Amino acid sequence: MFAQLFDSFRKASESSLQAQQDLFKRWVQQWPTLPLGGNATASEWTDTWHKRWLESTSEALNKHRELLDATYTSGIEVIEQTFKVGEAKSPEDYRRLVEALWRKLSDNFKSQSESQFREFQNASEKWLELARNAAAKADAERSGRVDADLRAS
Repeated sequence: MFAQLFDSFRKASESSLQAQQDLFKRWVQQWPTLPLGGNATASEWTDTWHKRWLESTSEALNKHRELLDATYTSGIEVIEQTFKVGEAKSPEDYRRLVEALWRKLSDNFKSQSESQFREFQNASEKWLELARNAAAKADAERSGRVDADLRAS
């Protein structure tokens, strides 16, 4: 019974992670490329992009580590609770302990999924804003060159 319970929990976690990875792959394919323009502009844009990307990625990884710590702590609590099931004195105690264990696993999965999705959404919003700002800056630089070219002619 417990093997089936843990197997279901594992499969749900794996499918959730796979869905997040697929979404991230599709989302990254939509990112803008380097702006067209002079080498100095591209170099500055790349340096700024890398710095902001590093900060954003570091923050996302730190939050991910916190989520993992919480997940492991919760997993340890579930294992401890699993061993208490064997101490049941009556069928009613057994039912009550198994229900409590099932509730804890369900709550853990729900909170873990919500936290992962929320953190992924926050990171995606930051990265998208970074890409938008870079694209807007590149557009502004291109229009400035077009205006300068028109004035020169």
